[in-house]
Amino acid sequence: MRFPVIVAAACLPLFAQLVPPPVKPAPPEVDQALRARIGQFYQAYVDGKFRVAEQLVAEDSRDFFFEIEKQKILSFEKSEITYSDNFTKARVLTILPMEVRNARLGRITVRPPATSFWKLEKGEWWWYHFTETVVDTPFGKSVMRDEKEPDAAQRLAAFKRVSPSEVMSQVTVNGSAVALSSYQEASGEVTVANNLPGQVTVDVNFPALEGLTIAPEKKVLKNGETTKVLFQYKPVNAIPKGTITANIVVQPLNRVFPITVTFPVPRPTRVDGTIH
Repeated sequence: MRFPVIVAAACLPLFAQLVPPPVKPAPPEVDQALRARIGQFYQAYVDGKFRVAEQLVAEDSRDFFFEIEKQKILSFEKSEITYSDNFTKARVLTILPMEVRNARLGRITVRPPATSFWKLEKGEWWWYHFTETVVDTPFGKSVMRDEKEPDAAQRLAAFKRVSPSEVMSQVTVNGSAVALSSYQEASGEVTVANNLPGQVTVDVNFPALEGLTIAPEKKVLKNGETTKVLFQYKPVNAIPKGTITANIVVQPLNRVFPITVTFPVPRPTRVDGTIH
């Protein structure tokens, strides 16, 4: 059994950090073969056919794969790959949009990053289980240690306990409302700040409205970084649009910041007895 040595709420999920590309690029045929294999693997998750994904798992990792929890995903995005061992092993980071339940908002779409490990054997790439001794989390680097080590109890006793509210307060949004327009182009913004020791991802869920786009300038925030969430609207008509709610979702905290978006219309004015 292993436990994470970090000064934070250990119950929160861990996600690996984006990694820089290798100095020497992989041979094109190697990279293409791995990306094709990754695509097959995650397409099985989209289809909910986990036995198909299992066929791409290395023999020595199939028992582990069989036992882990699996969840359907909505899609998968282009992977960031770091190669090692002369391009025979790879650490892969992929964004996996999926639906989760939120106690307040019901089902929402989130886009967490997931790390997988692959190795090249007999000319084929295989997913395999690998336990990292040091992983990156929103709370900084986590050293995974065996709880049976002689000083494990002392290290655990030395942990500084941090309440969930203290953790959640380290990510902030500087506003809760944005006003656009029902009849002409308009824009607005709010700023998300991350004060956690590690990185978080930022996404936005909102009702579909023709001409409306809402997106963060930067999806991944490291410690001390900020990003603007941009609201832009190009109305196709002058019909009043009312009010909608856009939810800024910060993972892996699963923190939701609701933003009220209004579309005010100008009040009529009286000129020479005529309403305009």
